[in-house]
Order: sequence, then C-alpha cells, then structure tokens
Amino acid sequence: MTRTVVVAGVGEGLGSSLAWEFAEAGDRVAMLARSEAFLETLADEITTETDGEALAAPTDVSDTEAVAATYDTIHERFGGVDVQINNVAGANVGGDTLSTTRAELTEAWSVRVAGQYQCARRAAQDMADGDGGTILWTTSQQARVPRGSVASVTARQAARGTARAMADNLGEHGVQSIHVVVDGWIENPSLRERYPDHDDWMDPDEIARLYRDLADDPETVHASEIDLRHPNDELRF
Repeated sequence: MTRTVVVAGVGEGLGSSLAWEFAEAGDRVAMLARSEAFLETLADEITTETDGEALAAPTDVSDTEAVAATYDTIHERFGGVDVQINNVAGANVGGDTLSTTRAELTEAWSVRVAGQYQCARRAAQDMADGDGGTILWTTSQQARVPRGSVASVTARQAARGTARAMADNLGEHGVQSIHVVVDGWIENPSLRERYPDHDDWMDPDEIARLYRDLADDPETVHASEIDLRHPNDELRF
C-alpha cells in the first residue's frame, strides 16, 4: 500500500534519510523545512531515483497559517496523511535560568512544541478519519535529562509529554504516537567537519529504517517510547 508520509524537519542528516527510506518503499513523501532550494533539489533526486514521490514543502512550522496551507497542499497532491514524523530541531537559543529570556523560551516552544503539535494534530485527524497511522517524534536526551539550555530542555520535555499524551488518547482511533530519543551523535557532513575527532557516529540511514519499521501499521501492538544510542555510548537515563 502506498502511504502519504510527512517529514517535518528535513536537513542533510536524519530528515533526508527518512525521506529516502519511505520513498524507496514506494511512499509519497512531503518534506517540510525552511530551506526551499535544498528541498527542491532533494525532491527531484528522490522522485527520479526511487519508486516513490517527493514533494518539497518549504514551511516555517512556527507559522500557524503556513503550516495550515502546507497541509492543504499535501491533501491536494497526495491525500490524507498516514505517517507523520516530527523531526524539527529548531534553534538552540538561550542558556541557563538567569540568562534565558521569555522571548528565547517562546521561540523554542513555538517550533518544537506548538509547531510540531499543529503538524501532528492535522495528521492525526486524517488518521482517525481513515485507517489509523503513526506519528513519530524525534528528540534528544534532553527530553529525559534536564541538562543544558533551559529553552531547549523544557521544549524537548514538553514535546515528549505531547507525544505521550497523544499516544494515550489516539490509540482507540488506531493511531500510535511514538517518542524517539536519539541519544547520540547523528552523522551528517556539517557535524563531521566541525567535530573531526568524534568517532561514534550513528548512521541516519539505520535510524530511518527503524522509523519505517515502527510505522508499518501494527494492529495489536503500539509503541509509545523508545531510545536509540550508539553501541559504545553509556546508558544516560
């Protein structure tokens, strides 16, 4: 069955791998990010080289009207959403409690919480009206360990809470909402260049394959939370 998959937050690392993974399985993939040129190039490559189809949908997920318009476009092009992947990182703003401003906190929450919630809710409405589906949320160890920027920590922990709340009240509609903690360094060219001495990189293609497995419509078993790490990394929570 060909599905409609939305990946919110597509860059050169995990987001791109997710788009390729689902398109190679023959799915229709809508890709959301702010970088229009990058998305257009990637969409052309994926559509040409896979059995699926990719749609570039430049969107700032903190913009309520822009998100609504994007999902209208996805509906017109591909139909209702079957798989929603929230992979938006957002800017790392602010610092500790004494230095982080309300504006910085709001900026982080508007992307990682409110923006991704709007995407997930729109997708969940399609899934509940149809045959169910899967919503996946990518965060980091900050969703479990309150260390680092106050804005980033609180936004990621709120995203975790949102994912789990949705899991609690969407199961009866055949929708699973899965919080995925990626507790490690995901390989991408920019990070490789910035941190040449780091060795234990997580392959984004391997993570993407796991996401697709989780999204393959289980009828009697739903996941709600999973953590991923490199084999050499310690358990940190």
